[in-house]
Amino acid sequence: MPIVCAHATSFDVDVVVFDKDGTLVDLDALWFPPARGWLDAIVGDDDALCRLLAERLGIDLVGERLVPDGIAAAATFDDFKQTTANELSSQGWNAERVTAALSVGGRASNAAIPPEASAVLADIPALFTGLRSAGLRVAVLTSADRSSTLEFLRQLGAEHLVDTVVTSTDVEYPKPHPEGLHQIGDTLACSADRLLMVGDSVFDHQAARAAGAWFVAVGHQAGAADGADASIECVDQITVG
Repeated sequence: MPIVCAHATSFDVDVVVFDKDGTLVDLDALWFPPARGWLDAIVGDDDALCRLLAERLGIDLVGERLVPDGIAAAATFDDFKQTTANELSSQGWNAERVTAALSVGGRASNAAIPPEASAVLADIPALFTGLRSAGLRVAVLTSADRSSTLEFLRQLGAEHLVDTVVTSTDVEYPKPHPEGLHQIGDTLACSADRLLMVGDSVFDHQAARAAGAWFVAVGHQAGAADGADASIECVDQITVG
């Protein structure tokens, strides 16, 4: 059976599971513009509320990036919306005003999303092809929704290279819950100890540990790297030996 190599560490596994945002695509390049658009559309010229919401959501306005493992970076869009709604309510906004603000913010956020294919961090089709050619299977586990994830893979020409995709809309409990990894294992008839999860967030790491899978962190300085089985700077450092 082929051995998966992550920098200097080797793994005897059957399936390599990739997170999407922050792992396959540049998280900040893809998601800071819509996050900023969300804030601007909701708060208008209320700078104090903008700063407060940004802090709660994990949006670094000065550095123009998402705070690692913050809500904007690692949680689902439903969590992102709920946190925003809770904060607006705590500021005295009534339910009707909050609902209207979320609608306006959603439209502004969607309009600001750049093409995902422009933010890829590696040659994803080549990476997946190399793994599959060696007899391994490839899966994607993401907190994004299913339609956008499938469209991303289609844009890259990589949809036929992925054996199964599990998104936040496919599970009751998204990451850091292990349900997504369990679903992948069940679909591919693979035990958890034969799965290798590759991701950039603490949520990815926690999901892997809870499922009993191996974990490789993307980004040596990321919180996810603490206690990981291996860490790499970019997914193109995943090879087959």
